[in-house]
Amino acid sequence: MTNVSKRYPGIDRPALDDLNLSISPGSIVVLVGANGSGKTTAMEILSGLRAADSGTVVINGKKVVPGGLHRYDIGVQLQEGGLPQRLKVKEAVRSVSALYQDPGPVDSILRQLGLTDRMNQMVDRLSGGWQRRLDIALACVGRPQLLILDEPSSGLDPMARAELWEFLRSLRSRGTAVLASTHDLTEAEAFADRLLLLHRGKLLLDGTVPEVLASAGGAWRIRLTEAGDRTSHFFRDRGEHPLRQGENISVVGERQHLERLAQDIDLERSAGGLTYSDLLSGPIRLEDVYAYAAYLTSTASPAQGPS
Repeated sequence: MTNVSKRYPGIDRPALDDLNLSISPGSIVVLVGANGSGKTTAMEILSGLRAADSGTVVINGKKVVPGGLHRYDIGVQLQEGGLPQRLKVKEAVRSVSALYQDPGPVDSILRQLGLTDRMNQMVDRLSGGWQRRLDIALACVGRPQLLILDEPSSGLDPMARAELWEFLRSLRSRGTAVLASTHDLTEAEAFADRLLLLHRGKLLLDGTVPEVLASAGGAWRIRLTEAGDRTSHFFRDRGEHPLRQGENISVVGERQHLERLAQDIDLERSAGGLTYSDLLSGPIRLEDVYAYAAYLTSTASPAQGPS
């Protein structure tokens, strides 16, 4: 995907703004971002289900256009399934398998996703989580070289989520490229080979999990909840770059330094100079990195840091 942009009528900013991304075989790439960041639009354009306003998309040397030959190389699961409701699971599987000369190990796919015992159920009688599993199974039929999964774990319980990601890892080990979106940042950290952070149609960060976590400038963070107005000045007076999110304020850095700073904060609070509810300390997480990167993009330059 090269220099792809997309704008919708009546919206004052582009859904995608000069987006560039590539996906290598045998990797799991996880796309994260808030609602409206452009995740679904990017996936629809990559799938050929929506046309870009500008830019190019190529899969295995084939230009992506609606109805193009690239569709034989991909499997797609969207947020909203499109299966006829008065259809049995086995009928849906049979119909999709008939589209391919070599549909692949369909029985194995169904077994790994837990669908074997549900083949005689009607699609409209499946729960949302089981419908999601069926959508993913159908996307895997035909031995796709690229799987495009829009929030594949939505509606699944924690055990089913873990099983799904293990299934995707098994596909990756056989050379399949996987692009999946999620709102669960903990899930993204745990299972991604590579992370893409989107914000307002722009790609903020792109790298391995350690690379993305390191981008905020430290491996540790402290967070004050329900922090008073004087807290930002306290941090800035000590050369820190605090990030305020609503009533919470965070600082990222190295562990020993921040643990000493936490002691100073506690002393200042005891003296009546600071007010806050709790002080939370721990390793930096993707949610911290995303908030930091989004803040820099919207309000400041990287040289300034958050205020």
